[in-house]
Amino acid sequence: MKRLGEFWWGFREFWQRGRAGVALFLVSLFVCIYGYIAADYEITQGWKGYVSIQSILKDISIFIPVGGVLVGMIVGGVDLMMLLSDWYRERLEKRIEAAKAEGIAEGRDEGVAEGRAKGVAEGKAEGRAEVYQAIAEWDRRRQEAAARGETFTEPPPGVPQNGQQ
Repeated sequence: MKRLGEFWWGFREFWQRGRAGVALFLVSLFVCIYGYIAADYEITQGWKGYVSIQSILKDISIFIPVGGVLVGMIVGGVDLMMLLSDWYRERLEKRIEAAKAEGIAEGRDEGVAEGRAKGVAEGKAEGRAEVYQAIAEWDRRRQEAAARGETFTEPPPGVPQNGQQ
């Protein structure tokens, strides 16, 4: 997903700088393709020399405005996508800023990294407490068994048994 985002931002920068060049390239491409189609048609109908060339040029001159409209629709569609994308991004940024302001107003102005570090430290402390408690219970059972004169064969907690974790 990160690569798609990088591609999108690269495309946006290119589009903002080179839109006119893209439009001219597309018009030229459409005219060349249509010219090839018109020439192929004239050849299959029987080449008449100068008359066929006039017919091809007439067809191309009629097609140029149509090609311009097609390119305009493509460029307009991409521009509309860019406009909607900018609107959505601005809206999202406003919502984020509003949530930050609300959090600060409620006294939750800890940074995300600080809050995450605090949570990790608390989690580690709880984990250590659980491990110490399990070891203390194991030791209590071992001492009770020793007091009764029984052999205690239970392995200490955290020690792998039979190659398992």
